[in-house]
Amino acid sequence: MQFLKYFLQYTQLVDRHAHRRRKTPDFELQNFFGQLKRILILELPSAQRLNLDEPTTFILALIREVKATLRNGIYYYKDFGVEEVVDVSNLQCVVGRIWDRDEWAIIDRSENVDIQVD
Repeated sequence: MQFLKYFLQYTQLVDRHAHRRRKTPDFELQNFFGQLKRILILELPSAQRLNLDEPTTFILALIREVKATLRNGIYYYKDFGVEEVVDVSNLQCVVGRIWDRDEWAIIDRSENVDIQVD
């Protein structure tokens, strides 16, 4: 199963002081965009060393980050960044993209959608 055409918005906690090793970490939630490469299912047995009292399943996504910059209310990118493993609970939405003057523009309509859960 290949996901090479799916682009996502996801969130991660990022240390504001990551470049200063001795500073106490101060995490903030930031939005990222990337290309979904794989879905990973990790099934772990109960293990005291991991503080798992019962078997646990983790669902993760392998995402290739894009180096997006915000201009005039639209995110643009040309290059990909690193691949990272993200918990699927951090995935926010699927986004579209359009080729625009030698770079990709990210189309994110998620703020215009009203999500309802029964």
